[in-house]
Amino acid sequence: MRLAARQSDRVAEHFAEVGLALAARRRGDLDDAEAHLAPWLPWVRTVHGEPGLALDLAELGFIAELRGDPSTALARHRDGLESARKIGDPRAVAVAFEGIAGVRALDGDPAAAARLLGSAAALRTSVDAPLPPAERTDVDRITASARAALGATRFESEFDQGQRTPPDQVDSA
Repeated sequence: MRLAARQSDRVAEHFAEVGLALAARRRGDLDDAEAHLAPWLPWVRTVHGEPGLALDLAELGFIAELRGDPSTALARHRDGLESARKIGDPRAVAVAFEGIAGVRALDGDPAAAARLLGSAAALRTSVDAPLPPAERTDVDRITASARAALGATRFESEFDQGQRTPPDQVDSA
């Protein structure tokens, strides 16, 4: 990151900050993760860095959800979903659906969470981009919460319904 900054390479500097934020969040340091990401939002929006914007917003949404702040989390994930749809990246849309699923689970709507997780899984399958084991933490956490609230049978039913819903018809409200 320092090398990129010395060379005035803002793209590489942002990329390094995202890496530091990902590591910080995964070790549970939400404040540090947010400090790495939040200052970049205005710049990324200015340079039309939609792929980076979608990821930044997803991470900031997960941070808010983990803090128990559903309104901020939902706003971040919806903004990220808009960005992901703008660039047409199914993987980024899937991450946004997963993030909104986390908000729904936190808000006490595990059925909606299960449907969103199903929609995200279907999108990932459609582009042959499954989540690698190292990146499953959020999805596994949200899945466990929704499954515990609904029971296995109802969770699977809602998840299957989400898988059958066309991505442009997914209710992310």
